[in-house]
Amino acid sequence: MRIKGYWLFIFLALTTGAFFFYQQAQPPLSYDFAPQFDGNDYRNIYDYFEGYREDYNVPHPFHQRLLVPFLASLWSYDILPGFQWLNLIFSLLAVVVMFHLWRSLGFELRWFWAGFLWLIFHWTGMIRLNAFDPITVDLPTYAFQALFLWLVLKRKFIHLLWLAPLATLQKESFLALPVLLLVYGAWHNRKTDEGYYDLPFIAASVLLAIATQSIVNFNFPPQEAGRGAFITLAYHAREAVLNPFELLRWLAAISMAFGPAIWLAINRYRKTYRYDNTRNLLLMYSALYLAFGLLAGGDMTRIVFLGFPFLATWVMFELQETNKAKLLLLALFSFPLTFIWKHIPDPAWQWEAWESWYPEFANKERVLLFLGFILAAFLLLQTKKTT
Repeated sequence: MRIKGYWLFIFLALTTGAFFFYQQAQPPLSYDFAPQFDGNDYRNIYDYFEGYREDYNVPHPFHQRLLVPFLASLWSYDILPGFQWLNLIFSLLAVVVMFHLWRSLGFELRWFWAGFLWLIFHWTGMIRLNAFDPITVDLPTYAFQALFLWLVLKRKFIHLLWLAPLATLQKESFLALPVLLLVYGAWHNRKTDEGYYDLPFIAASVLLAIATQSIVNFNFPPQEAGRGAFITLAYHAREAVLNPFELLRWLAAISMAFGPAIWLAINRYRKTYRYDNTRNLLLMYSALYLAFGLLAGGDMTRIVFLGFPFLATWVMFELQETNKAKLLLLALFSFPLTFIWKHIPDPAWQWEAWESWYPEFANKERVLLFLGFILAAFLLLQTKKTT
């Protein structure tokens, strides 16, 4: 049954309440004493737009992520409130778009609660991680990706013409979405002869996104020339080959971000494969973000979680027939992964404690113990009937 529209206001109120609660309860990162964190680079962009500095001295890839620092400079002369208010706005926008996305897919109310509670209260989710690390450009990612998926499923391809360049201005990784859609859309149209995908609009959105990125790179060049996305991907691929334990860390990071549910979804897909356009899209973009987790940077858990609009929607799509008893058991096993009873430690003063939260940085024994827990939970959940 299609859920009522008033639930949107309940989820918006929950998001707003959680935002202000964690803004007070979670101490923010001490950026001045943690120079390796991305927020310092975004602060340099903000300072440039505010006129506090004349030189644009920002390294790759942060130099091209202009949208949020620019908007923050318009919003406030104080950097922290400027970013925090933008974080709230884009968090609410993400909830609005995901609500309509999930509603269009026909998910039951229980899945809305599961999805939004995980998004809001997981430690690396939309609210808590960005209360800890508020000088960030990550928040629009949730809204833009959910909107991209919703527009594609609604076949509103003309709107990609403004979304693709805007979202690329926020974060360059968005470019991969319309590029992948163009390739898949051409293959799907040829396979089915139904003409589902409007390829000219998709191709035009790719060109506009590339043009946007090119203009930004020309006018705001990185601190050091010669670095690029392909070099970054190649570097992390090489690290994974030379250090096979990185693959276990990657699996643990995926599990930390989405719990046993993602492995249940993968197993269900394996057992019930069928050609379905919606399912294909969700799987394709979920796989893309899982690959980003391994290849796009060192903080795998955060990167994988940024794929929430795709991964969570795909997990819910696969598991939507799960009965209440099994869903409650899944929630029981997943709850410890939220660390909801703790504050995220400040790495400026508690480096080892901060590392212990991230499977990609924690000691090997902790990673193996965590993977053992996830495996045990998965096996136990598999013994339960789905419906």
